[in-house]
Amino acid sequence: MSRKLFVLAATIVGAHLAEALILGVSPAGTFLANLLEVSASVLAAVMCFGASRRARGMARPFWALVGCGMAAWGVANLGWMYYELVLHTKPAADSAVRFFFSVQGIFFAMLLFLDQDKDSARFEPEFLLDFVQIAIVFFFVFLGLYYVPSPQLQQQSISVRRLWMEFGEELAIIALACIQIARTRAPEIRNLYTGFALYFSIFTASSGLSRYLHSLKATPTGTLADLCWTLPFLWGAFWAARWQPSEAKQTARPLGRRTFSGVILTNAFFVLAPLIVLVQVAQFPSEWRILRFSLLGVSILCFAVRVGISAYREAKTAETVRRQALAMDSAADGISIIGESGEHVYVNAAFARMMGHESPESMLGVHWQKIYDSRDVQLIQEQVRKTLEAEGKWSGQISLRRRDGTALPVEMAITSLANGVTACIGHDITARKEAEQARVDAENKYRTLVEQAAAISYIAELGIHGQWHYISPQVEAITGYSQEEWLVSSSDWTRHIPPEDLSVVEAAEAASLRGERFQAEYRIVRKDGAVIWVSDTAVVVSGGYSHPVMEGIIVDITERKLLENQLQQSRRMEAVGRLAGGIAHDFNNLLTIIKGYAELAVQRAGIQPELRADVQQIENAAERASMLIRQLLAFSRRQVLQPKVIDLNAIVLGLDKLLGRLMGEHIEMVTRCGANVGHVKADPAQVEQVIMNLVVNARDAMPKGGRLTVETVNVDLDSAYARDHVAVKPGPYVMLAVSDSGIGMSPETVTHIFEPFYTTKESGRGTGLGLSTVYGIVKQSGGYIWVYSEPGQGTTFKVYLPRVAEQVEAKRDAPEIPEAGQGSETILLVEDEEAVRELASRILSAKGYSVVAAKSTNEAEQLSEKYKGKIHLLLTDIIMPGTSGRELARRITARHPRTRVLYMSGYTDNVLVQGGVLEAGLSFLQKPFTPGALVQKVRDVLDSRVYAE
Repeated sequence: MSRKLFVLAATIVGAHLAEALILGVSPAGTFLANLLEVSASVLAAVMCFGASRRARGMARPFWALVGCGMAAWGVANLGWMYYELVLHTKPAADSAVRFFFSVQGIFFAMLLFLDQDKDSARFEPEFLLDFVQIAIVFFFVFLGLYYVPSPQLQQQSISVRRLWMEFGEELAIIALACIQIARTRAPEIRNLYTGFALYFSIFTASSGLSRYLHSLKATPTGTLADLCWTLPFLWGAFWAARWQPSEAKQTARPLGRRTFSGVILTNAFFVLAPLIVLVQVAQFPSEWRILRFSLLGVSILCFAVRVGISAYREAKTAETVRRQALAMDSAADGISIIGESGEHVYVNAAFARMMGHESPESMLGVHWQKIYDSRDVQLIQEQVRKTLEAEGKWSGQISLRRRDGTALPVEMAITSLANGVTACIGHDITARKEAEQARVDAENKYRTLVEQAAAISYIAELGIHGQWHYISPQVEAITGYSQEEWLVSSSDWTRHIPPEDLSVVEAAEAASLRGERFQAEYRIVRKDGAVIWVSDTAVVVSGGYSHPVMEGIIVDITERKLLENQLQQSRRMEAVGRLAGGIAHDFNNLLTIIKGYAELAVQRAGIQPELRADVQQIENAAERASMLIRQLLAFSRRQVLQPKVIDLNAIVLGLDKLLGRLMGEHIEMVTRCGANVGHVKADPAQVEQVIMNLVVNARDAMPKGGRLTVETVNVDLDSAYARDHVAVKPGPYVMLAVSDSGIGMSPETVTHIFEPFYTTKESGRGTGLGLSTVYGIVKQSGGYIWVYSEPGQGTTFKVYLPRVAEQVEAKRDAPEIPEAGQGSETILLVEDEEAVRELASRILSAKGYSVVAAKSTNEAEQLSEKYKGKIHLLLTDIIMPGTSGRELARRITARHPRTRVLYMSGYTDNVLVQGGVLEAGLSFLQKPFTPGALVQKVRDVLDSRVYAE
């Protein structure tokens, strides 16, 4: 702003110089010169009004009046320009334009009589009345000294009289400004009057010089002398633009004693104004009678109204003072006022009681050093006095001495007032000191009890941002922060809590504010960055405090949370497994139908080659679907295993070459088989499936190449490991680990990695069942699998299979199975799925068997009772509505002991198997089956000596 103002001022001055040198006193020059003078006055007025908007208190009307005075001069100069340019003459002695130039003085005189003791920015009624008084005085001075005598005087005498009148008015204003500077107490107001006195002195000197030059030679406006009017206004613009209100905090100005001389100086003019008007009226001719007595009446009326308003305000102030005194006398805190000599000039009843006096009067006139403790006197004289001089107030704890000599701890606020008076407000903190001591004693006892516990104990204020008063040393062991580090910023303790857990804490805090127990489980970020789970329990108690607080304990539950998460993951996988098993059962029935009829269609004589090829495609698709179902059964642990004692090293080494061919040249595969690795009991085909799936998964995780490691080793899982991994039983195991240096996985991905159909690969690569199959096989084999991975750090899968002491079984050559021939036996077929029942009946009937079909266990029992012949074989589904196939077999064989039993199902649901192993002596046919497999299995069971239990 200063730079723009400087450019604008320089432009006005430059235009003045150019006008004076080029145009001179020509009409254009006169017009431009007057316009520049008006512009300067308007610019100064705008800057003053801007300062008024920035100002506070009395400074606001001060700047407004300065701006109005400058603007009034500009309006008067417009009238002067009208006379010069339009009427081609100067304003006559009786012209209103000449009085308008004196209006500036009215505004300036008014600002010198602003009440400095009122810190208000409003224009109150007294202000308007005073303005009218000053305007009347200026008007009568103009009439009496200039306007009325001018008709009887020559033109030269009129000009001289006018110059001396204006010069006298300006000198009077400067003198009043200097008086205000001398008597003003506030530095900010003194600076305002000093700036005004300087500005108006420059204006008076410049205008006097201009009038003198014009008195020597009367010339129109347009000479260099016009700068005498413009420059003071530009100086005033800079003064207003650079002024800023004081940065000090605004406080109520203390009411000091108003001296008699100060009251006389403030009100003398308004008392003398009617007298001045009366003297001027007496000198006026009789033809001015109406005007002079009218204005005299207005002046007297203004004075009377002002006196009435002042009396009303004084009465109102007196009533306010009376009420404040009454309030001070009845205040609970002790209040005393010390005079300039150090003696008490006022003491309220509370202060007298605090000091052991019967009444306040007994303390009046007593020096403060006789009241205060001798140990605090030096403190007050040195530190308190310095603070009062610098800031005007001081607060802190000091000791007073009662009348009986006992010490009294007091929290004291001391404020410096005007004229050396000091106000003191003291609050007896004896009870608080005793409470603090009781709290310290209680904390010591509490600390002794709780600091040995394996949990954090604490005492804190209510509310989520409440201050913590105490926290036990265990905080350092659990969070990494020392007691001091935690307590110093305890009101912001929630910064240690992840944002997603804040709602839990806020809900618990809301409950504590209702007086209920605080209970929450949330995470805390330790000082080293690790995240732990804690359980926070607290109750609201009153204790030794003046208000309720919370006392509670914080327990580290990280291990418990880890086990809970593992248990939840295990339960989720179990639920998904049950769902997968149920789906597999229904799909196996459908696939049995598809594969059965497809094979019958292919075996049909005379089938066309094109049709045979189409049916074979159906068979191939059904076989691939069967593979998916077997993977689902493996995940759900509902497939029938053929476990045997195996050497895990032998299986890994046997697959080494095959696995090597699966790797590209960009992947280095390393196999490390531990020495003396123990034996495990598992289905060797399923173990191979586990290794294959894990290796393929690791290969796909390294699209840019890397290192893949397969290793085996004996491990012993102890109770500590079992505590960290839910469902793990301590004991000897063989560990199979498959590691890669690939892209790794995020924690979110790890939590879902074993779920069926969950895959991170792009569409078309993988079914999402590979790791699900691994999980199911390992779990059904009695083992455990864990995954360790971080993004960009690779992945490691660790499979733990129980180690056994048995020896590896020798391989046996598989016996040749003769092709099943025709049969003639009777078969009771029980199947709730109609299409499967019809297919099996058709296949067996075609082989010569007599088939009795039933769609439910109840119907099968009825048929077995009614059937007169011999039932050679019961072929039943295991999972059926109502009674299971196993229970049906027990009932049938009870009536027909020689009846053999063959079970069939999409999955067994642990009806026939224990831990995935078929019970001894039972025959089972896995769905989906082909017609050939069904006929062969039926023939084998009929030819065997195995009977149902």
